This record gives sequence, structure tokens and C-alpha cells, in this order.
Amino acid sequence: MKSMSNVRNAVLAGIVGSAIALPSVAVEVVTQEDLVKGIIKTEQLVRVADNAVFLLDTSSSMNENLEGTETPKIQAVTNELKRRNSYFPNIGTNMGLYTYTTWKQISPVVPYDRAKIEAALNTVPAKGSGPTPLKYGLGKLEDVLKPLTGRTAVFLFSDGEYTGGSPAEVAKRLAATYDVCFYVISTATPKKETTLKQDVASLNACSRLIPLADFINRPEYTSGALFDVKVTEHVVTSTDKKIVGLKVDDINFAHNETELSAKDKSELDELAVYMKANPKAYAVIAGYTDNSGTRDHNEALSRSRAEMVASYLKTKGIDDSDMVLFWYGPDNPIVANDTPDNKAKNRRVEVNVGGL
Repeated sequence: MKSMSNVRNAVLAGIVGSAIALPSVAVEVVTQEDLVKGIIKTEQLVRVADNAVFLLDTSSSMNENLEGTETPKIQAVTNELKRRNSYFPNIGTNMGLYTYTTWKQISPVVPYDRAKIEAALNTVPAKGSGPTPLKYGLGKLEDVLKPLTGRTAVFLFSDGEYTGGSPAEVAKRLAATYDVCFYVISTATPKKETTLKQDVASLNACSRLIPLADFINRPEYTSGALFDVKVTEHVVTSTDKKIVGLKVDDINFAHNETELSAKDKSELDELAVYMKANPKAYAVIAGYTDNSGTRDHNEALSRSRAEMVASYLKTKGIDDSDMVLFWYGPDNPIVANDTPDNKAKNRRVEVNVGGL
């Protein structure tokens, strides 16, 4: 890990244009300002999902206030999606919005159009009503998935309740049949969320559960599911210019391994101290692999590597809500996977810090 003085010098040198060697990194803390002001260009981004499908829960349980606020969950979700739509980069993603309580197409899956998505979000009910027929909704989702090509990220908002039978088998069949990753945004009770988390994790290596509060507080959960920063592009973000951040050196792994070295733990110890001294800080953690093996194996392996880093930070007092995890398998390699040494460079976890 760079010392704070070295980080400061590197940031300042980048701003004034000094010719220094900059590391290849993919995990950047990309802010709304970076995208709105064009600090990050669309050509510096790489799609990690070709399609995005949002399945909104408009059942009566979504009328409950989001914890710590006086805003109903249904309005909090809609407001946040509108905000993110206002600056989402047009990188060729196809996007669609649906409600599954009851099923309704708000906007079909078509090439992303900011104005059309905004208009669609304006039609989402301000107040929820009725039950949660999730199994039926997943059955209708299959009709959406069938014609799509490439990877699809499905953002499914759920309170952990459902009527009309268990949705688990339908979800497993969809995950086995289509190239789909489920991002389940949960408002479930802690007990139900534990079960829901296990069910989602069993679908495939790329699916996951995210508490609604974390989803709203960390925009990276949307952006990171849909794009990554090209590892060959060094990006000086607005965050870099405004703060003295902290960048952990890449954590590298042996073939098919997830163990942390003593050096890795020492650097993560320093990171934990820094984060606890800066309460607004949060870490974005992403795992990668080389291209040996199947995609599903590598996604599971990169997930285990990212989770290993997060688990270690938790032992040092860092909360789950202060860590945003992604795992990309062999996508976005630092170098070509053409030699053993290069493969070793790509077997990595990258960490960056934002929120300061």
C-alpha cells in the first residue's frame, strides 16, 4: 500500500500532468460528477452486462418507510432509480423496467434511452398495493429473457414475502438456462433475509443479495453490475482530485487459491485503520481471475477472493455496509493471458476507497 504522502504526491503529479508511471487499475470510485462532467468518457468504460432488467416490487409492503427516513420504500426506490438514470452513461446497454406485483411492462428491453426510462419511471405507482406473486413474475421474466443475447443483469426488488408458491425452482431454472445474474434488492426481515441470501447464492456464481439501504447508499451496486473501467485506461476521477485517497496495491493469488499473504493482511490492516479514522469512507472491492477454466468457475473463484478480502476487513471492525463487492472472473484483464507471469498478474483483487 502506498503511504499517505506517496498517494498525495501521485495524485498531485497526475493533476499537474507530470509524466509518471501510473498503475493499471480497473476499480475506480466513479461518481455522478465524473459522468456528468465527462471526467470519465464512455470509451473508458467496458460493459460487463449487455442487458439490464429492473423488476420492481409495488406490493403493499413497499408502503413501509425506508429505515431511518420518512419516505416509503416504493418512493425511495423510484427516486433513486430516477437519480441514477439522470447520469447513467450510454454505453450500448439494453434496459427494461417491469413490475411483478402485478406483472406490468413499464418499458420493454430496448437500447438505453434516458428520456424514455425517465418517462417510464414516472408511471410507477406512488403507493403499493396487493400481494407479491413472485413465482408468477419470474415466469413472465422468462418471456423477457428468451430473445435477449449476451449477459443480463436482473435487479429484482423483494421484501422476502411471496404468494402463489415458492419462486426458488423457477429462479434456478432461469439461472441454468439463460446468461443471467440476479441482483436481489432486499427489504426482508433479518430472518427472512438470511434464507433469501442463501437461496440467491445458490442460483449461480454471479447472483447476489443486496440490502435496500446499501443499494440506495452505494450507487456502485448499479454501475458496477453494468460496467467496469477499462483496466488499460488510467482515470483521474473528481474524487482523486478532491481528496487524498488510499489505494491498496493489487492483491494477487496463486492458481485457484484465495488465501491472503502476510503482506496482504498488513496492507489491509492499514486500510482498516484508515477507514475507521474516516467514517464516511467505504471500500470498493473487486475480484478477477485469469482465463483458465470455465466462466462460472472463474466467477465463483473471483467472488471467493473478493469475499476473502471483505471477511478479513470485517475482523478488523469494518462493517458490511462500508464495503461494495464485485467479481468479474476473467473479464477486464490487466495483460493478455498468454504467459504464466501474465496470468499471475490477472489473478487479483483490486480495492479503492471513496466517500471522503
